[in-house]
Amino acid sequence: MSTREAILQLLKKSKELSVSGLKEYLDITEMAVRKHLVKLEGEGLVKARTVRQPMGRPVIFYSLTDQGHNLFPTNYDKIAVEILQDIQDSMGNEAIDKLFENREQRMRKTYRRRIYQDDPLKERVKQLVEVQRENGYMAEYHEEQRTEDHDLIFSFEQFNCPIAAIADRYDKPCQCELQLFKEVLGTDQVERVTCIAKGENSCKYLVKEAEVELSRK
Repeated sequence: MSTREAILQLLKKSKELSVSGLKEYLDITEMAVRKHLVKLEGEGLVKARTVRQPMGRPVIFYSLTDQGHNLFPTNYDKIAVEILQDIQDSMGNEAIDKLFENREQRMRKTYRRRIYQDDPLKERVKQLVEVQRENGYMAEYHEEQRTEDHDLIFSFEQFNCPIAAIADRYDKPCQCELQLFKEVLGTDQVERVTCIAKGENSCKYLVKEAEVELSRK
């Protein structure tokens, strides 16, 4: 991945970062970071915002423009949303729900070719993240953690939603995604804790493996 691509991805994930904030993730000098940002700003992909500090110099934060966001994979456009609206107006909400349920069923068949129920839950989660990454969701796996009840929690985040415009209008796509993950992971213990369609920075999921399940292995 080039430095340019790395900067764009970092801004996509974090919404906005300063030069020093970007430098923490990149193996280059602050001067080099600034040069890349100047070029990206000139291309209309990045915009700057100056924030005054109680003491010292103001800090400039950078974020993606709409044009910058459009660089990332998306499977929707205005026409698709309008078509769905027409279907809803003429055939009702049940027709919309059926469309997304059919999509979920098709995806489930594809995902099951990659995610094996005989694998440990951790490996299933990691493989799901890999599939989502390939599909343009900018998915990342996070290390597991223990709860007070000694349950094991696996978490992953998706920083891009290819159907964000549709999910912003209809609840069914997010419901179907959660159900899909439960099906292909083979557990009902999957929870969405943040959602891009709700205005948050990512779709974050927690997958719990209870201690009683771990003891059976």
